[in-house]
Amino acid sequence: MNETPTDRREMSLMAKLTLPEAHEPPWSLLNALLAVLAMFISLAIIGPSFIAIITASATPTPFALMASWSLGMALTSLFVLVSRCSSEESWRALRLSRGELALPLALIIGLAIGLTLDLIAILTAGRFLPGAQIWALQTGGLPSLALAALLLVVLQPLAETLVFHAILLPRLRWRLGHWLGLAVTAAVYAGLHYLIFFQTSDANFLRWHGLVLPMLLGISFGLLKVFSQSSLVALIARMGAGLIFLLTALALVGG
Repeated sequence: MNETPTDRREMSLMAKLTLPEAHEPPWSLLNALLAVLAMFISLAIIGPSFIAIITASATPTPFALMASWSLGMALTSLFVLVSRCSSEESWRALRLSRGELALPLALIIGLAIGLTLDLIAILTAGRFLPGAQIWALQTGGLPSLALAALLLVVLQPLAETLVFHAILLPRLRWRLGHWLGLAVTAAVYAGLHYLIFFQTSDANFLRWHGLVLPMLLGISFGLLKVFSQSSLVALIARMGAGLIFLLTALALVGG
């Protein structure tokens, strides 16, 4: 068996991407799936229920939906961070340190990924389709804009990076191998997106935002996590992509 270089700087890109997890994550596959379940419950039940009580309305408005998803993402992030800070080993395994890629470069990569995915969306659907997370932008107003920015650029990237790329991805790569672990993580990511965000009969919207975009997001930022060995790098990049999605939607709504 060929030995891999001990210095990652001497390794090729493909070698870095196929390098197995250095250590088994200190959480089981069941615990990783529980984090996914916690996200689903927060987004589908707790967030909407709380917002419905506050607004005293059984039929949520687009703004109320966006608020419920924001609350769900915040609760998910809190759940992961609190559950992983129980031990130093568990906290370190989240890999929330800088890693091997400069954070400004990570942001640039995230912006590039966001622009690329927007271009793919326009080419495949024939028009840009803003994500369900920011439907409330169509109603206008500063509160909708502020909430959309909070959700797309901060809360959603944080929750999704913690659950899928910090928790689930390393466990599945350890259990299933390099590529299969990445593919299954992206599939679970896309499945949760489909269940939470997409209640529409628009075929183009479902095909792009329900299937293609979540898979591409899961794969892109999963690869970035593996390459950089840092969940923080993946998070900063995901925030950059979220910023692009927001600015694109704003340009079209404003136009």
